[in-house]
Amino acid sequence: MSLSVGTALQDGWSTFRRTPWTFVFFALFAFVLSTLVDYIPGFAGIIATTLVDLWATVGLIRGAWLGLNGQRPSFGDLIKINGPAIWRLFSRQFLLTVLLGVISATVGILALKVTDAGELAQSIYWRMHIIDPSKSEAINLLILEIQDLAFAVVSSPVAILILLIGAVMAIYIQVNQTFLGFLAVVKGLGPISTLREGFRTVNRQWWTVLGLLVMQLLILLLGLIAFGFGLLAAIPMVVCITASAYRQLFGQEDQAGLLRAE
Repeated sequence: MSLSVGTALQDGWSTFRRTPWTFVFFALFAFVLSTLVDYIPGFAGIIATTLVDLWATVGLIRGAWLGLNGQRPSFGDLIKINGPAIWRLFSRQFLLTVLLGVISATVGILALKVTDAGELAQSIYWRMHIIDPSKSEAINLLILEIQDLAFAVVSSPVAILILLIGAVMAIYIQVNQTFLGFLAVVKGLGPISTLREGFRTVNRQWWTVLGLLVMQLLILLLGLIAFGFGLLAAIPMVVCITASAYRQLFGQEDQAGLLRAE
C-alpha cells in the first residue's frame, strides 16, 4: 500500500474539524493534568507524569480513529482509560528509547575516544552533579570545560563523522517508527514485532513518510507561534493526520480491539 501525504493531511484536517472543540478541550485538560502531577515530588511524580502522557496519547488515538470512522468522538470517548493499550504503548516506546539510547551512548563514547576527551567528559559529568548554583566560579569552570570538550570534538574530523553517522541512524530509525504508537495501540503487536513492522513497511516509503513528518512539524511550529495555545489544536490535528497515514499503510482494522474494549 502507498502513502499519499495530501490525503493524510486532508483526512486529518477533516477529522479534526468535525469536532474541534472536543479535541482542544481534551488537549487542554491533559496539559493541565500533566502540569499538576509534575508537582508530585520524587519518582512518584515521574510515574504520574508518564501515565498521564500515555493516557492522553491513547485518548487522542482513540478520538482520531473514531473520527476517521465517520463518527463524532465525544469528550467522554477521549478520557476513557484503557490499561492494556497504555501498557502496550509504554513498553513499545520504552524499547525504542533503549535502542536510541544505546546508539547515542555508543556514538558518544566513540567520539570521545577518538578525541581522547574521556577524562574531560567524566569531569564535566561529576561536576554537574555536585555543582552549587550559587557559586559563580564553579559555574564558570563548568562552562569552560564544556567549551573545551566542544572544541575538541569539532576539531576532529573523525569525531564529527561519527556524530553525523549517529544522527543519520537516529533520524532513520525515528522515521521508520513514526507509527509506533498506532501499531502498539491499534494493531497490538509485541514490542519487537512493533519495531520490525515499522521498519518493514515504512522503509519502502521512507522519504514520503519523512515528508509527512516535515509537514506535521510545520503545523506544530505554527501552533507554537500562536502564543503556544495553537498547540492545543495542532497536536490533535497531527495525531489525526498520523492516523490517516497509518490506515493507508497498515489498514483500517482495529486489530487490538481499542474501540471494542470500551
